[in-house]
Amino acid sequence: MKTESELSWKQTQNLVDDLVFQVTRKHLGASEIQVLHGAWCGKTYEAIASESFLAVKYIGEVGGRLWSNLSEALGEDVKKTNFRQALQRQWEKQASSYVDTATISDIQPSIIELNEEPFIERPNIESYCYQEISKPGALLRIHAPLQFGKTELMSRVIEYALSEKYRTVVLNLRDAVTEDFQNLDNFLQWFIVSISETLQIEQSVEEHWHKSLGNCKIKCRTYFEKYILPRDNPIVITLDELDKLFPHEEIAGEFLGVLRTWHEYAKTKPIWQQLRLLILHREVYNQININQSPFNTGTEIKLTDFNSEQVESLANKYKLNWGNTQVKQLMAMVGGHPYLIKKAIEEISRQGTTLENLLKSAPTASGCYRTHLERHLRYLQSNTKLLDIFKEIVLSDYTIQINTDIALDDAVKLYDCGLVELSNNSVSPRYQLYRLYFQERLVS
Repeated sequence: MKTESELSWKQTQNLVDDLVFQVTRKHLGASEIQVLHGAWCGKTYEAIASESFLAVKYIGEVGGRLWSNLSEALGEDVKKTNFRQALQRQWEKQASSYVDTATISDIQPSIIELNEEPFIERPNIESYCYQEISKPGALLRIHAPLQFGKTELMSRVIEYALSEKYRTVVLNLRDAVTEDFQNLDNFLQWFIVSISETLQIEQSVEEHWHKSLGNCKIKCRTYFEKYILPRDNPIVITLDELDKLFPHEEIAGEFLGVLRTWHEYAKTKPIWQQLRLLILHREVYNQININQSPFNTGTEIKLTDFNSEQVESLANKYKLNWGNTQVKQLMAMVGGHPYLIKKAIEEISRQGTTLENLLKSAPTASGCYRTHLERHLRYLQSNTKLLDIFKEIVLSDYTIQINTDIALDDAVKLYDCGLVELSNNSVSPRYQLYRLYFQERLVS
């Protein structure tokens, strides 16, 4: 029986995610979470594989990489048989860092609360996603700027799918290499190989490609119809960071057309009702005929800013006991941006800084948002046209008008990456944080 001081499952997941990120700069994927949860529950790899409809060999490989990353992060030999003890020691070590004169037992309730990583649910969105992904041939698109909670929502949808005994595959387009983007044939082969290896399908993709007739889109479709879809359980295929495909316009246009066609197949071809697509993206690809794109079909989920009640609720979960005054002060700087709000609350709760001091340093290179802001800066520096446009927006003393001062397409690109707000045909920095930081950075 679990004692009060032992890690809960959610605490374990969050701690492992942090440790793995330190080593790989990537958060836990769906398969890693499956393996970790199964191991946490004391299940064998065979049992985990059976429940997730994946091959035992694949589950073992995922587990091996997971324990290896934890070993590197913790500086000790971590295995499936001892990982809980190793994590418990690390958790207690972290908990002790919160202690001044009090003992760990004195502050145990607040430490547990902090390690639970409070999450503010968006009203009805999660249950709506569960409902939609359960529909035959579903196509669900989660659209939001950087660090708005897309990955968290994706994880919850996948967890739901697994609970319904669906097969799941998560593909992050960051995993594709330059060669995969050379042409449509290469990209579709990467796509199919990634899926078949995850599901441990024995039929060789290369052999199928060489023996099948037709173009690469036909070969891709027939592989799905012969080897992926004919199972009792539906399959949810998640495409994360689809934006990585957009610079490759010819491939993007063709592939997005393929996804739309497969979604429409479900209306007339029962086998395609097995496929459920979950797409995550920041931008909307507009270099394709809208009637050939998946972006005007299926179900779109747009994640928006937190409101003041949600911000206050999150602060209270971190024992800050904020009222309307503090909430307004923080939101005046960062609006309701989920990551920026949570980052500020964590800094104040865990590092002992004050809201006043945090807000003073927020738009500077030494503030708690420096990594987030530098990421936006690098994006702008990679696109000199958008950099010049955004510079005009943050430095202007007057309202910038769409179609008069800047083109609509450029305004939409800045909106999709979360830098600006569009209102009544005008455009302005989305948050005061961005205005202050980029005024300083772009003035020269």
